[in-house]
Amino acid sequence: MLRRRLLVAFDFDHTMVEENSDIVARKLIHVDLIPEKVRRLYQTSGWTQYMAEVFKLLYKNKVKKEMILGAMHNLTPTPNMQELLKWLKVEGHETIIISDSNSVFIEEWLQHKNLQECVKHVFTNPASFDEKGLLSIQPYQDQNWCDLSTRNLCKGYILETYLKERQAEGESFDAVVYVGDGQNDLCPALKLKENDFVFPRAGFQLENSLKDSTFQGKLSAKVYIWTSADEIRNNLESVL
Repeated sequence: MLRRRLLVAFDFDHTMVEENSDIVARKLIHVDLIPEKVRRLYQTSGWTQYMAEVFKLLYKNKVKKEMILGAMHNLTPTPNMQELLKWLKVEGHETIIISDSNSVFIEEWLQHKNLQECVKHVFTNPASFDEKGLLSIQPYQDQNWCDLSTRNLCKGYILETYLKERQAEGESFDAVVYVGDGQNDLCPALKLKENDFVFPRAGFQLENSLKDSTFQGKLSAKVYIWTSADEIRNNLESVL
């Protein structure tokens, strides 16, 4: 019988998988086929709008839906990540993904790895293929209240909102765990309370940001650095 029930929230790129799924898709065409005006979109309009144009270029250059999905199938799980997700499911914990990738890439990878039953909900930019094979993407939200996050996705807001919704449904958790790697994982990490846990991946930006004196006084959760997901499991087992 569980002594404590956890909500475990994961990032996707560089956390659940080794690669950045968007970069993997972009590399399906030669960089010279991406015009300068499209490259500049990242700076002027944000990453999601940039990727929307990249997907149009993939379609224009005859990159088929099957090639894109195949590239997602080949994304490499971080060490022992699949085993961690299965263990969390067996132990009765609840797992969600909060990612600035997109729904097609994440759901395709989960299904290919037979992990879809391990994840209760995926929060990310909605995407879909049309009947011609063009992949389109929309921003998850349009927020202007969090300077730590991109305009299209505040992970801290998503995490807090989900916890409130689950509470309204009669579900409660003894602790919240956040596993991530990047700068956009800082906001949810700072939302965690004293009995919660944040797992920044070793050698990535989130680890550095959490050590920054600017945020030291704002961080309440216990911090555990990880390189392999079995370290996450071992640390969680020690507190359950």
